[in-house]
Amino acid sequence: MAFGLYGSGSGLLKLDPRTKLLLFCAGIAVSTFSYNECALWMYCAAMCALLALCGEKWFALKCGALIACMEYLRYRIITSGTGAPALTGILVALIMMCRYGFPLLLSLSFLIKTTRISQLIAALSALHLPLFVIIPLSVMLRFIPTVQEEWDGVRKAMAFRGISLEPGAVIRAPFKTIEYILIPLLFSCISVMDELASASLARGLDAERKRTSYETVKMRFPDYIIILLFVGIAFYAAVGGMS
Repeated sequence: MAFGLYGSGSGLLKLDPRTKLLLFCAGIAVSTFSYNECALWMYCAAMCALLALCGEKWFALKCGALIACMEYLRYRIITSGTGAPALTGILVALIMMCRYGFPLLLSLSFLIKTTRISQLIAALSALHLPLFVIIPLSVMLRFIPTVQEEWDGVRKAMAFRGISLEPGAVIRAPFKTIEYILIPLLFSCISVMDELASASLARGLDAERKRTSYETVKMRFPDYIIILLFVGIAFYAAVGGMS
């Protein structure tokens, strides 16, 4: 899953970062009660449509196609009635685990791909949240796409050394994969986190004075409509899960 470093500048719809944070909380609720299939598919379809409206059309299309393919695969495995029961059970369990995470991953992707960090900080400041909440949250969301860049760098460096990440190669030599790929990535992540925290402090995020911002965050009519829609889906998931 590819994450961009900054929010998309195109799109028919512009939402306040506070709305996106609320949609993320709604995604957590829907994932928790994901055995309510109707609410889960309603949330995933609405989130894909929202991604497309906010300028991430191809990403929304890929997410929708992935969800549809996995659901079709689950249906075929269950209705086929062939194959070893143990293997069938494992495959269905893996698909269901991915299914539980779809609402959460979609809402997180929506937050990261369509929101600039400066917008997020301005929105969190508008909520009057303390600095010990704003700084870790902004660093964490900035950290996710940066790790993707580090992973690409490690993967290319290992490819030059003849170390493959193909599934067969990983299965044949799992300890070699851990030694030559995961360990450099972990050390790189530690250094990146330190750099991001230092950059945040250098920009004065820990200053006790009231900060000004070039970003204008304001709740508009579409924000309230989207909030009502997704809170309604989360409520329906919770009610359906308890019944």
